[in-house]
Amino acid sequence: MQKQMKNLYVKFVAIFILTLLVSEVRAQQVPLFNQYYYAGNIAYPSSNVFEENRYLHLVFRDQFGGLIGSPKNFALSYNGAVRGRTAFSANITTADIGFTSQVKISGGIGYKLLGEGNDGLSLGTQVGLSFFSLNEDRVNPENPVDNVLIDLLGQNGSSLSFDFTASYRRGKLGIDIAVPTVINESLSDDAYIQINDDNVPDFIGGARYEFSINPDLTFTPYVGVRLRETIGAEVDVMSEIQFRDKFRATLGYRDNYGVTAGVGVQLLPKLLFTYNYDFGQKDAPFLADGFNEFGLHLQLNKKEDREDACIAEGKAVVEKIIQDRIFDENLVNPEDKANALCYLSSLEEGKRKEMNLKAEEAYKALFLKIKQEEMDKQEAARVAALAAEKERKEAETKAELERPAEIERLRLRELDRLARLEEEKIEKALSLAQESIAFNSGSATLTESSFAALDALATLMKENAGILLKLSGYTDSSGNAATNLRLSKDRAAAVKSYIVSQGIAEGRLEAEGYGISNPRADNSTAEGRALNRRVEMEIVRN
Repeated sequence: MQKQMKNLYVKFVAIFILTLLVSEVRAQQVPLFNQYYYAGNIAYPSSNVFEENRYLHLVFRDQFGGLIGSPKNFALSYNGAVRGRTAFSANITTADIGFTSQVKISGGIGYKLLGEGNDGLSLGTQVGLSFFSLNEDRVNPENPVDNVLIDLLGQNGSSLSFDFTASYRRGKLGIDIAVPTVINESLSDDAYIQINDDNVPDFIGGARYEFSINPDLTFTPYVGVRLRETIGAEVDVMSEIQFRDKFRATLGYRDNYGVTAGVGVQLLPKLLFTYNYDFGQKDAPFLADGFNEFGLHLQLNKKEDREDACIAEGKAVVEKIIQDRIFDENLVNPEDKANALCYLSSLEEGKRKEMNLKAEEAYKALFLKIKQEEMDKQEAARVAALAAEKERKEAETKAELERPAEIERLRLRELDRLARLEEEKIEKALSLAQESIAFNSGSATLTESSFAALDALATLMKENAGILLKLSGYTDSSGNAATNLRLSKDRAAAVKSYIVSQGIAEGRLEAEGYGISNPRADNSTAEGRALNRRVEMEIVRN
């Protein structure tokens, strides 16, 4: 009888403790805030089929208030690339809640039933293996009540769970629902399953829609509901503003967590940092101090993207090697070499190993080719320089040989130029003297107007000893021919005598008369007869 009473006492204490436990953890194990906007695959594996990229999510949630037994959550989540209509995810989550600690390892799969691209309807499942233990910071083995709890629950336990999810996308509208723990079976015949059932929502669902305010700014409201048998429905209303895909701000309200606010910053092109704070509710156990939640979301390149990037970067490396004429492969850093091999391998065909070997050969051949081209270029430059030097020396030698002849040619040309000038000067003097010579009618005596021109002519003949002149005398038609012939000879002789008197050798002058022949003008006028009374001068030898 006493033993039965003791068992009833133990059961009563256990039930009481469990009741307190459920009461204390009320609304404590809710979806992480990051699941609403950034890491939906933690709760909704069906949403993965709408993701274009792979992601790795790291989320941590704590009060940092030092309160023993306060809820603490951690999640590491990965979603894989979509293959056809299927996508996979994997999660590791932990939760310290009141008396218990839980570690859950889960894997999910999503399949698109309807739609193409980023639109459609998908279903998902997630299988999880949970490991439970008592929170050593909260449970004291020396406390009789805690001892009863230890006796009832044991130090640890485990369970297998199965979740169902569905997701719908239409343009900028997104709807996600989940039914966690559709199956929640204990693997260790313990009471932790009941605790888990009481803490995990029986239904989670929500909808969001993205509004584009302008090209740089978007606004995304979210409305969701969490339903648990123990406490009923809880509503979440939130919104996010995103600026230029770099900065984010969130604000909202979550039942039992109060007002929530957060920020997000794109630290790197593929790394997003988020922070959220739930201000809590003063009348809820463990929730009065509020919660901090941090998230890091890393976008992982697809294999194809990595290969494309590798090929593009490798092509740029090869082009730079060619452009900069790098012929020593030791001057290329290992990373650039790896990219170059990736690009060269993409140009080959066959098995991967064969392609890599051919790429190695092509890489080495590239430097040998550039080196040979540089050597050929240098040799061509050397040969061209030698040819140019030879040509320059030959030109100098030829110039030296031709210089005396050129000097002589220039001298003769100058003499010829001077001679022509002198000849022009003489011709001008002869013309002037010829026009200036005048005689009275019927006379061989020179007029005074003739002397100046003849003096100038005599000076030129002194300066040019090679000049020989022929003087030809003429008359007008007045008188008889015999008289005019003699008069023309006398006039030519008079000019000769005057020039000789100026110091010119007589042998340099030849005088002859031609009478009335070769008239220059009409003898019927006085002006014409005056022009016909003349002595013409002609250089006979120069």
